[in-house]
Amino acid sequence: GLYTCYGLHEWAMLYSGGTPDTSPKKFQAHLPLRVSQATLDAVVETPGALRCTHFDAFRFFVDAAKPLNANAELTRAAQPRHEQPACVHATMDLFKYALRLAPWIRSELLADALDVALEARRLDMRASPYDLAALRSRCHDDDDDDLWSPVPVETPEGRYKYVELQARLAKRAAPVRQALIDAYDAVLVDDDDAEDTSK
Repeated sequence: GLYTCYGLHEWAMLYSGGTPDTSPKKFQAHLPLRVSQATLDAVVETPGALRCTHFDAFRFFVDAAKPLNANAELTRAAQPRHEQPACVHATMDLFKYALRLAPWIRSELLADALDVALEARRLDMRASPYDLAALRSRCHDDDDDDLWSPVPVETPEGRYKYVELQARLAKRAAPVRQALIDAYDAVLVDDDDAEDTSK
């Protein structure tokens, strides 16, 4: 898997396109930024920084950021070719695929998929340029402030931390992904067998 994307898709969604006086649309309008627009733009403009492999993240890049991605031709049709298990968005998608198979899988597997998806989303937002202090204050069930503290990927230390957390997440998600693959295989095989016997 690719462990050096550093979650910069959220940054690419807020890139000013080289005109820092502009205000790109904030998808999380209720949250302030924790970095200046100039810092955000500098991170996005760093040569080779954008390495997004997931179409559903890439398609929300502002237009000016898309050519800066290592693969500027990501498409829905090519998505299976570029998907890779280290991607936090691919991990979030596990819950989507589990829901589609919900009538045929164990509830424990559905819960496991939701659990890793939530962990992936948390890392996604911690690596973003947004300030999560307001969210942290509302999450009374989490006593550990580190769960919502920023992963400052604009720094070498933050990038190292992101890779560590991303690798840990990918390892945790691997058995959930394999269980879903096995479940899909079983359902699809059963469906094929049913079609054969009906002929």
